[in-house]
Amino acid sequence: MHVLPPELAWRNERLNEAFAAADEFVTETDTDPETAAAFPALARRYGTLPEDQSLRALLNANDAARLDQAARDFRLDAAALDRMRPWFAALQLSYAYALREGHVSEAGVEAVLSAEARARGKRMSFFETPEEQIQILANLAPEDERHFLSVTLRQFEGDGAALDAMDQAWARGDIDALARDLQAQWREAGPAIHEAVILRRNRAWAEEIAHRLEGSGVIFVTVGAAHLVGEGNVVDDLRARGIAVEGP
Repeated sequence: MHVLPPELAWRNERLNEAFAAADEFVTETDTDPETAAAFPALARRYGTLPEDQSLRALLNANDAARLDQAARDFRLDAAALDRMRPWFAALQLSYAYALREGHVSEAGVEAVLSAEARARGKRMSFFETPEEQIQILANLAPEDERHFLSVTLRQFEGDGAALDAMDQAWARGDIDALARDLQAQWREAGPAIHEAVILRRNRAWAEEIAHRLEGSGVIFVTVGAAHLVGEGNVVDDLRARGIAVEGP
C-alpha cells in the first residue's frame, strides 16, 4: 500500500526477517529523496492542459458537478484543478481523499522500508523511472483518461469504510478479499486502464524478476498489492514460467 494510516500494524516477524536478510531492496519506482522531489515537476509537465482547454469543459455535467463537490470536500483549489489533465486531477483527488481519511505517504510501505534499507546500507533499485510511471497514465487515450477520472470521482461518494476495509484485508493477508475488491474496481475502470496500469506492468516486472533469479544474492521486492492478486498478477505469471513461489 502506497499510503497508509500511521497507526495500522502491518509488519510481522516473517516480513522483518526476510527484509533483514536481503542484500537489495526493489521498489516500483526510484524512492531516492532527490528523485522524489522532481516528481511534482514531471507530473505538471505531463499533466497540465493546453492554455485553451479546461478540465470542466472536458467532462459531462455529472462529472463536472462531482469535480466541484470533491474540490470543496477536500479543500482544493478549483482553479488549479481546472488546469489539470483528467489523469493528473484523478491522482491529486485520490491523494487528497486518502489524506482526509487519515492516510499519509510517509506511512506507506515504500517510504518506511526505503528509509530502513538506506540506513542498513542495502542496494536500492526499481522497475520504472518516475517519468515512465507518469507516462503510463499520460499516454492513455483521451476517452480512457476521462473515464479514469469519472471512476475516481464516483469512488469518493462512499463513507471511507471501503478504504479502511481494504487496508485491514491487506494487513492481515486476506488475498481473497483483496482480489474481490480490486477486481471490482478494475471492471469499473475498464480493460484499457486495467491493461495499462496493471497487466502490462505485471508482465514486465515478472520478466525482470525471472531475470534477477538467474543471478545471486537475496532481493526483497515490494510493489502495490493490486499487482499481486487477481487476474494476470505477478505471482501467477512467475508460476506460469515454472518458478516455484511459496505462499498464497
